[in-house]
Amino acid sequence: MRVAAVAASGGLSAAQRGASGAQRAGSASRVDIRALWSRVAGSASYVGIGGGSSNGNGSGSGISGRRALSVACSAAPGFGAAGASEGTGPRVCILGGGFGGLYTAVKLESLIWPRGTKPRVTLIDQSDRFVFKPLLYELLSGAASEEEVAPPFAQLLAPYPVTFVQGRVASVQPEHTTQDGGSTGGGTVVLADGGSVPYDWLVVSLGAETSTYGVPGVKENALPFATFQDAQRVNERLSLLEQRVEYPEVVVVGGGYAGVELAAVVAERLRGRARIKLITSTDDILPQSPQGNRETARLALQDKGISILTDAQVMELRRAGVPSSASSGEEASSSGYSSGSSSSGYGSGRGEDLSKRLVYLRDREGQQEILEADIVLWSAGQAPVTKSPAADPQHQIALPFGTNARGAMQTDATLRVLRHQRVFALGDVAVSSGGREQPSLPATAQVAFQQADYVAWNLWAAINNKPLLSFSYQHLGDMMSLGSTSGAVTLPIPVPPPLSAVAQSNGPLGQLLRVAGVKLSGSYGGSSDGVTLEGPLAAAVRRAAYLYRQPTLEQQLRVAGGWAQAASKGLREVLAEAAGRGAAQR
Repeated sequence: MRVAAVAASGGLSAAQRGASGAQRAGSASRVDIRALWSRVAGSASYVGIGGGSSNGNGSGSGISGRRALSVACSAAPGFGAAGASEGTGPRVCILGGGFGGLYTAVKLESLIWPRGTKPRVTLIDQSDRFVFKPLLYELLSGAASEEEVAPPFAQLLAPYPVTFVQGRVASVQPEHTTQDGGSTGGGTVVLADGGSVPYDWLVVSLGAETSTYGVPGVKENALPFATFQDAQRVNERLSLLEQRVEYPEVVVVGGGYAGVELAAVVAERLRGRARIKLITSTDDILPQSPQGNRETARLALQDKGISILTDAQVMELRRAGVPSSASSGEEASSSGYSSGSSSSGYGSGRGEDLSKRLVYLRDREGQQEILEADIVLWSAGQAPVTKSPAADPQHQIALPFGTNARGAMQTDATLRVLRHQRVFALGDVAVSSGGREQPSLPATAQVAFQQADYVAWNLWAAINNKPLLSFSYQHLGDMMSLGSTSGAVTLPIPVPPPLSAVAQSNGPLGQLLRVAGVKLSGSYGGSSDGVTLEGPLAAAVRRAAYLYRQPTLEQQLRVAGGWAQAASKGLREVLAEAAGRGAAQR
């Protein structure tokens, strides 16, 4: 059967969800044939595509100067949705293969398209792999494999007639520009290697990258943890320290979700044989999270022996024995890492470097402190890719779209970029409604999931001259990992005060809920909680949620199989250990 679209409805109307369901049911037989064709013809192949026009009527093949990954099943005749003739519809180009971009591409394939309007979708990303970022921590703990966390696009897109182009975007050049700097038609995406991809409709979902906030020495003396390549470099560094340093000192900068999760998984991996410090510039960790998650995380970090330094500002990082002027160099004016680059001194091929790093701190009273570290992990925050550092022209992206002060692209309530009729953006964007910029949404996968549904639907509506929908975000809760078998999950479920009082008492129900890892609060308002799950129960719920959110059914089955195999292995080891202890006692 054909892979369904993104699982969540993202708040779309029941009528739209019903239409999508009817399309899937009505095309079941056609999907079976496509799956068969995919098996016979091969899952994917590299082909060269050249020439093409970039006008707005959807003519031309459209990719030049670049090798493109073209899903083989798209070559099978007569497999367009609703009988549409593939190869004649408008060209939709999606920049960025993260949650927003990939899920938009998949969602577009699930919609019912009138004859001749089904778009030819091209997805562009500089990596050959999609990264399920919330599971990056499982790579360090060994709880998940690379194929589960970062599957190749070739594998994910095999069931879909989507063309994948691996390359870095250099610029976007719209046609039919207007006097106010906008555009009314298509254009061309220019790649860094000189290739180009024309489009009739454009989706920008470039995501965010690690920001140094101008702190000297960060780029050379710390490791970020935001990409698959980052996780590989951190894993290599930790492996080296495990082999060569008896009691390594680890500093994690950033007290948000990323920093807390990273500190917890590193502590679990090093098994108490390390001194780990978590640094945050605020007066507590997780300042924006629900109270239940914050309390659970604080206790978990303390149980793992992690020291938390609050109200501490990182002023500079240096390699031990190197003067400040030689260490800071360009970093003072640089605000971000280039995704996929190895700019850090740890990850640029010098894996045997065991010299200490110095972390210079200052508290609110101006008192200074210097920490020594064998590894510094930087998770202090990210900035939109559209806010590329001017000091790093090699990775500057020339986009003709307006941004706000933090570099987020400005859209209207339908996620269409302001003044550009055929461009949509999602992810880290600044949404405006009624002439006012709305409060910024968190840069999370949850937001991208929901926005992908709206962008796909609004593309359908715009192409078919139908009304567009205004995006409405529905917060579904907060989840985080605190190790391979522990976590914290907060669900915004209103709890009646009497039930909350009973749950917090020392009665049988309260004791049972606490043993199970369930806390109930009488209100939910962002800083308070409805229902908080913690410990193994939260870890299981988190994994189940991310399994459900995998982009394709095939990937869901692949991940579920891997996790089941790991769980079976763990159970066998526990049983073997118990049997060994029993035999020794006898």
